[in-house]
This record gives sequence, structure tokens and C-alpha cells, in this order.
Amino acid sequence: MAKKNSLDEMRDEAYRRQDNLASDIDELIDRVNPKNAAQRWKNEIVGSVKSFSEAGDGKTPATLPVAIAGGVIGVIVLGAGIAAVVALSGDGEEKKSAGKKSAKPSRADQRAKKE
Repeated sequence: MAKKNSLDEMRDEAYRRQDNLASDIDELIDRVNPKNAAQRWKNEIVGSVKSFSEAGDGKTPATLPVAIAGGVIGVIVLGAGIAAVVALSGDGEEKKSAGKKSAKPSRADQRAKKE
């Protein structure tokens, strides 16, 4: 009888471990799913903005839209700055290639010389 109980206990322990392992795997799959990660980040940001506006520091609830608008404007300005840097860095290469083209006479110039 002692062996039967211990075998049943071992089997129950194996099933518990299997269930725990399955739930751990499900949790890992949920964590690495990009869609779920983006949703968690969104919820964290929204929560931090809400907690900022509800901090009880004398600010009105109207600061929430202003804070969001400020963040959006900041992102736009940052993107415009990056685009300007990329555009300005590309001008040097275009000038070099334009200089090479002007050194070689065009077909119209060659025809004009022949005439």
C-alpha cells in the first residue's frame, strides 16, 4: 500500500509540474508576442500620463491633453531634425556626382562644337 500511495503521489506531482510548465510556456509566448508587448508599453505610457495628471500637485485635468500634444510635437520636431540631417548629408554626395557630370561634356555640347 505504501508503494501505491507513493506512485500516486509521484504521478500527481508529475501532473502538477506538467501543468506549471505549460502555464510558464504560455506566459513566455504571451510575453514575446510583439503585439502584446506593444499593448503593454501603450498601457504603461497611458498609466504614467494618467498618474502624472492625477498626482494632486495642483494641476488641472486639462494638462493631460497638453502633455500628450507636447509629446507629439516633440516627436515631430525630432523626426524633422533627423530628416534634415539625412537630407543635408545626402547633398555632399549629389554635389560630387554633379561635379563629375559637368566635367564630361554632354551630347548637346559635343554637337555644338562640331557645328
